[in-house]
Amino acid sequence: MKRTTRKNPHHGSSVNEWFAEEEAKRPGFLAEVDEEVERMAIAHKLKELRKAAGLSQAELAKRIGTKAPGIARMESGKFAPRIGVLHKVATALGVRLRIRFEAA
Repeated sequence: MKRTTRKNPHHGSSVNEWFAEEEAKRPGFLAEVDEEVERMAIAHKLKELRKAAGLSQAELAKRIGTKAPGIARMESGKFAPRIGVLHKVATALGVRLRIRFEAA
């Protein structure tokens, strides 16, 4: 039995080239990637801060008036928490929330 292989059209190309191709096919793709990266960065920082404070998800949830699954969802990066929730988390963890705009 002869095995057929398909050539990977991206083999040998850079990630930047692939991103450019995807953006050309689907305008807004890069903005979606940027949003995902930011959401994951926030999630990672929330988890890092919670662990540094020595709190479980349940303990943090109690401090901000929610339940542990809500903290788990925030830490998963599957959704972006509202600013008010981030302020509550910051207060509960003894840190200051700063939001800033930067030039692209």
